[in-house]
Amino acid sequence: MLRHGDAVPRGTPGYPNDDRPLTEDGIKKLTESAKGIASLADNFDAIVSSPLVRALETAKITAESAGYGNDIDTTEYMVPGNPMRSLFNFLRDYNDKVKLLLVGHEPHLGYLASYLLGIEEHVIEFKKGGMCRIDISGFPPKKHGVLIWHLTQKQLTALGK
Repeated sequence: MLRHGDAVPRGTPGYPNDDRPLTEDGIKKLTESAKGIASLADNFDAIVSSPLVRALETAKITAESAGYGNDIDTTEYMVPGNPMRSLFNFLRDYNDKVKLLLVGHEPHLGYLASYLLGIEEHVIEFKKGGMCRIDISGFPPKKHGVLIWHLTQKQLTALGK
């Protein structure tokens, strides 16, 4: 799971419905950290992103760095406020994928990560550009997942150097 990079501040005129793009600095930082992501993940079988611009831009930068050549799928279920049950139902179509990258927003990703680990409270947090790997049995998970790593954008950047 990957949280989008630094975006234009909330409330900036010209961006309705909180659909804000990444800043120039956000793109630069994400491009650097994506090299670390590529070194950890090698590639992905599928990428699913929130349709909001900042998340989709994050997914595209990461996909390019990882050499991912397929389409990036989008779903409203990755936008905060949508029920986890709906997201899990959507993600059932990806149960044959071993390496699935989900790109989205806080607090939604934090709740999702916590839930996958068997924790009903929001205890996992993602800083902008932060990422984690959780191994699970499928969607919906039949048992608790295992947290393999959880890294900040700075740590991912260091891995890519």
